[in-house]
Formats: sequence, structure tokens, C-alpha cells
Amino acid sequence: MLSSFRIRCWQLALLLFLSPTLLLADAPVYKLAIVPQYTPLFIFRNWRPLVEQLEKDTGVRLEINTYKNFREFITALQNGEPDFSYMSPYHLILARKTQAYEPLLRNGEKELVGIVVVPKTSTLEKINELEGQTIAFPSPEAFAASLYLRAWLHEKIGINFTPRYVGTHGNVYRTVAHGFVSAGGGVNSTLASQPEPLQKTLRVLYEIPGVASHPLAAHSRIPKDVKAALSKAIYALSKHKTGKELLSAVQITKPVPANYATDYAFIETLNLEKYRGIDK
Repeated sequence: MLSSFRIRCWQLALLLFLSPTLLLADAPVYKLAIVPQYTPLFIFRNWRPLVEQLEKDTGVRLEINTYKNFREFITALQNGEPDFSYMSPYHLILARKTQAYEPLLRNGEKELVGIVVVPKTSTLEKINELEGQTIAFPSPEAFAASLYLRAWLHEKIGINFTPRYVGTHGNVYRTVAHGFVSAGGGVNSTLASQPEPLQKTLRVLYEIPGVASHPLAAHSRIPKDVKAALSKAIYALSKHKTGKELLSAVQITKPVPANYATDYAFIETLNLEKYRGIDK
């Protein structure tokens, strides 16, 4: 006959098997901040399935944090509030300086490419034809779609224009499609994620040189085993169809290790500070 101790062990094992969420009950909750390229509702809808799968696979509890604008997001990073964050390359520069965030992984399938879009019916053919025109951007603080793009247009192309900040990438594309501005700044990945009818009303007029894509980064206070577990789980998801669909929804279709020195450090030399601004 089994001893009472062994019976209790079997009962506990059975209970945990039947109720796997109990494994997470006493685990710490880590904050995952997502860069506000899209609306909070859109971000939560796309990230929540992935987060739920990662929690099941690792036992690491994650709380998705969204923000109304880039100013709120950057303030949270500089205060060290998020434990993990999916952020732009330039936000990583800022966060690393103030709070020692380090990149874990990024999408290795596509670079982050800033683009200028115009209505499909526009007569504009060359980027310098935007001299003196109004161009929509998501925010002064958006990286490839605004900071890097505005710097490139001013410093490399030598054109002057009036920026109009409309909050999100989606707002940029809609503003351009409706003819409220001559052109708009975005990135290749966010344009590809727009509804097909909207995409068909737009044309890419110009692209700037690409950079390594948005990293998933972690604060230095996060235990190494937690960072390793999440990274391993994400790599594992990329090996099968269902996992690829979850990762595709958050634009990490092919996760690869991210390295600050080789992927992002050069951004410090771009002198983007002069193009920073504050959301109105």
C-alpha cells in the first residue's frame, strides 16, 4: 500500500497536470511594453495570443503595456518601468543609456525601411518634388517613419517641408489616401499590415536605407534564466506553422539574436537628437 506521503505527492502532481495555470499563480508578473506604432486595441489583439502561448511554454507571466503616444512610451522606458519591451532601434539607444536595456532578439527576415508614400493618383515622381510640401508622420519620436526619415530628407536629399504629426502609422496612410497631405512617412512593415483596400490607394515614392528591425529588449534587472526561457520559446515557435502565425502577427517572422554593437550602435552617430520633438 502507498504511504500517505506518496499519495499526497501523486495527488499534487495530478492537480498540477489538470490545472497548469496553478504553476503561474505565484510567479512574478513582468511588464511587456509595446511601441505605439498602432492603436492600443490593435496592439493588444495582435500580441495577446503570443503572450498567452509564451506563458504556457515557459511559466513566465507577462502583462502587456500599451501607450497612447510615443512620449508616454519613451518616458516609461527612461524610468525603467517595463521589464521587457518591443521598441524601435532609436528607442533602444535611449533606453540603454538611461536604464541599461539590452536587445534579446529581432526579426531577421526584413530590415526596417523608412518609406515616403503618396496617393496612387499623385503626379509626384521624384522625392525632391516634395520641396515646400506638407508631409505626415506618426510622431516626432517614431524612428524609421519620422526621426530617421526626416533627418535623411533634410541632410541627404536637401529638401524642406512642413511635418504634420498624426499619431500612428495607420493615421499617416489614411491621411495620405484622403489627400489631406501631399505625402506621408511610414515603414515597409506597417504599410504591409494595412487593409488591402487602403494599400491599393497608395504608392511608395521613396525608400531610405534599411536598418536592423525592432528588437525585443530586456531590462538588466531581469534574471538570465527568464530571458533565456522566453528567447528559447520564441525560437521554438518559429519552427512550426501555428507559432509562425503568432510571431507574424507581431512582425517577428524570423527571430534571430540581436546584438547591440553590430545591429544598432551606429545609430548613435546619426545625430538624430536635433530632429527629436514632443508630441502635441
